[in-house]
Amino acid sequence: MRVLWSQDASQDLLGIVRFIKERSGAGIARQIYTRITTKVAKSNSFPDSHRVVPELAQIGITEVKEIIESPWRIFYRATESEVRILSVIDGRRNVEDILYRKMIEGKLR
Repeated sequence: MRVLWSQDASQDLLGIVRFIKERSGAGIARQIYTRITTKVAKSNSFPDSHRVVPELAQIGITEVKEIIESPWRIFYRATESEVRILSVIDGRRNVEDILYRKMIEGKLR
């Protein structure tokens, strides 16, 4: 199964890496990038094994699931042929507000 990153998810990951690079250096930023992308790559074999995003399930959206690579939450939607990464959010932030905003902006499709 192939993994596709949405533009929004790619921008999220780039923002995380830039933030970490500014505060902790390029080496740590590279490690975080590798952790997140490796977790996604390993998870695509069993996309149905991850949980539905609870904040979205509360409003009836059950097709978006998440992969945890603490403290980051990686949101995706799977079909028979692909896993589409929708967003990467630091779980220490107000995830519910961020997800709802992204829903309104059409970025979780």
